[in-house]
Amino acid sequence: MLGKMKMLVCLAAAIAGTAQAGVIGAGGFSAPTVIDFENALAGPIGSQYAALGLSFTNFNLDIYATSPAPPSRVALKYVDGSPDLDGIITFSSVITRFGADASTNPEDDTFIDAYLGNTLVGSHFFDTAGDGTTGSFIGIEFLSGFDRVVFRTIPVVNGALALDRLRFENVVPPSPVPEPGSLSLMLTGAALLCLSVARRRTR
Repeated sequence: MLGKMKMLVCLAAAIAGTAQAGVIGAGGFSAPTVIDFENALAGPIGSQYAALGLSFTNFNLDIYATSPAPPSRVALKYVDGSPDLDGIITFSSVITRFGADASTNPEDDTFIDAYLGNTLVGSHFFDTAGDGTTGSFIGIEFLSGFDRVVFRTIPVVNGALALDRLRFENVVPPSPVPEPGSLSLMLTGAALLCLSVARRRTR
């Protein structure tokens, strides 16, 4: 009986503490670090922004438009002859939110995988377009935290992905408030556990 009560309490706690994840819009950030690449040097972005806590793999500086604004300096994932090459951004610490203005060729869309160490935290698909004249916003939020994002273009036709006004932050999630059903389950479990202990003592 005591074992069953402990299991009920643990189950209730697990339900109440489910991690939140989802897509986030440009206005969903509190106080992010923002990178517009205007001070980046020509060539691979690499570790040019290491002082801000991130590094780039397979992204080069280029001039491109990712929004209705005029073309500007961007981080471009594109290698001629390798359209299926993934772009990677690695963070030196755990973050919970990431986003950027993005532009792809009309045939290509964007898929983002978020990792914490070697563990896949989650993925999101974005219907991106732009073709270097306009663009869209791509943003993810995983309150469990992640420290690496991998960008894939799907289907791979051209494979180019331009990112600008990149932003990221780590927001500590608030303590979860149990829903009424979960709370009553926890209280019931705790009450039954107390009754069980009281019965054992009376024996």
